[in-house]
Amino acid sequence: MSTISSSIFDHLDQVAVIAGGFFAGTALYITIGEVPAMRAFGLDEHWRFFPYMYQRAAVSQIIFTSVAGVASIVHGIRIIRAPFHRNLWIAAGTIFLGMLPYTFIFMLPTNLSIIEDNKRVQDGNESQINLGTRKELLDKWAMLHCVRTLGSIISFGAMVFGLSHHKSLHLGW
Repeated sequence: MSTISSSIFDHLDQVAVIAGGFFAGTALYITIGEVPAMRAFGLDEHWRFFPYMYQRAAVSQIIFTSVAGVASIVHGIRIIRAPFHRNLWIAAGTIFLGMLPYTFIFMLPTNLSIIEDNKRVQDGNESQINLGTRKELLDKWAMLHCVRTLGSIISFGAMVFGLSHHKSLHLGW
């Protein structure tokens, strides 16, 4: 194996922790910062703000969770004679990668309902969603997002724990 690829493989744990930290930090900020702040502004403002928040966070979160997941799993696969640590890294990476189908299956329909209604209003049409349903959709999204926040914080914590034991692990290939 070349020196460059060997060097990259030797630092996958750090790559996973950094990407996982960015994902978990962003998710936590949205959960405890943005959502409560937007609720304080009122339902209409929260509703109108959502597409902008989503547009700016979606791409980076996809990248962070993908990098964290793949790097963590590949690092875990390389660990020899330490099944606990191997499984820890693989589980953490799997949770991060699991954020992608979770988001597409459970959150995307809600996201699209909010975004499409906002587009209709921006185009000069009336909203097709009443105030009660708007509140329900935003509350549903917030709860679904809490699952991602909790999963990412737990996985990030597991990776930080795993990183603290890096020197004692034997890595293959």
